[in-house]
Amino acid sequence: MFALLPVDMVNGILLQNNVNLPISLGQFYKFFILVFLFFRFCFKAKLLVTSSIIGFLLFLPSVYQSIIGSTDISLFTEVVKITKYLTPFFCFLFFVEFIKKREGYAYRKLIQLVWFSYTVLVINTFIKYIGLGYPAYANGNIGSKGFFFAGNELSALLIIVSAILGFKLWLNGKKKAYYLFLVLNLLAALTISSKTAVLGIILIFFAIPFQKNSFSIKKLLALITSVVVFLPIVFFASWKFIQNSALILRIQFFYEKFDFWTFILSSRNTFLKKSFDTYWNEYTILEKIIGVGRAKYEYLNENKIVEMDIIDIFFSYGFLGVAIFIGMMVLLLMQAKRFWKTGDYPFASLVLLMIGILLLISTMAGHVYGAGMSAVFIGLLFSLVYVKQNATNSYLMK
Repeated sequence: MFALLPVDMVNGILLQNNVNLPISLGQFYKFFILVFLFFRFCFKAKLLVTSSIIGFLLFLPSVYQSIIGSTDISLFTEVVKITKYLTPFFCFLFFVEFIKKREGYAYRKLIQLVWFSYTVLVINTFIKYIGLGYPAYANGNIGSKGFFFAGNELSALLIIVSAILGFKLWLNGKKKAYYLFLVLNLLAALTISSKTAVLGIILIFFAIPFQKNSFSIKKLLALITSVVVFLPIVFFASWKFIQNSALILRIQFFYEKFDFWTFILSSRNTFLKKSFDTYWNEYTILEKIIGVGRAKYEYLNENKIVEMDIIDIFFSYGFLGVAIFIGMMVLLLMQAKRFWKTGDYPFASLVLLMIGILLLISTMAGHVYGAGMSAVFIGLLFSLVYVKQNATNSYLMK
């Protein structure tokens, strides 16, 4: 898993130079990891049964398409598409088992994985300033995605890994380092040129200091001070950065072209209407219930998906897919809340916060739960809810 982002860099270089393989290097590597995770599950009956059932249910619409003789997609293509949704779930199961068995050692390894991946991500973001990498938007040379290909997935990845590391800094009592880390991540988000990343970073880093299971007048005053004083400063500095970059031209162009909500949602409301038209006119009654699979959903909409995760899940896997997704989030929320109340699981409060923030981002901007780059780190983030205080004590101050 340490090689995930370096492999994605090589994959990006190949794709940018029009080296198109039957299956991209990045997809192959993630599929390779998923197979090994499933192999590990074969030695744990509970994990094997759980992963097999979820995998079968998501694959069911594609099996149906194969039975009725649909020629629009291949089962191989659908397997590749499904892995994007299975990877966070499989990684969560794997990391939870790893944490329960190895505790302190597992925690150290997971934090090392996050630090390494964060470093690779940030270096790729900032190499724009020395004339390397690729722009996030080729038209106008706007933003930066380093040597990665899927620039629209960088926002969620940055938010996830920076939240884990920022929370750890705050737990360590390193407040100066925490706020410097906030500035670094805000600069990275602005360099990527993603309003999702900017707002996500601001929201998370202002919320983390208030995640303790206690209340005091001092904390309330600190919150009010942050909102009244520091938040406007952050927004003003971000706006000045945008005004002095080519991104302002892109913002002005789309703001003048679209109405307010179409501008805010980056035309996702328009894609939503078109996808619903396809749903009502092209799907059979059974397909309206179980979906048609991700590959055929993209085919029917000329590869212009809505980019709102729960909506794309619905059009791909129907009511069953949405029920699985919501059910998992509810169970995780209940577990995190229960652990948070005990006070023995330091990351429970972060997981509670991130469940809400990632659901908001995935609904408004997409590219979270169906994003290949962030899939492993979503599973890792949520698995940290099982890290006990005694497992962190020997490492938190290092």
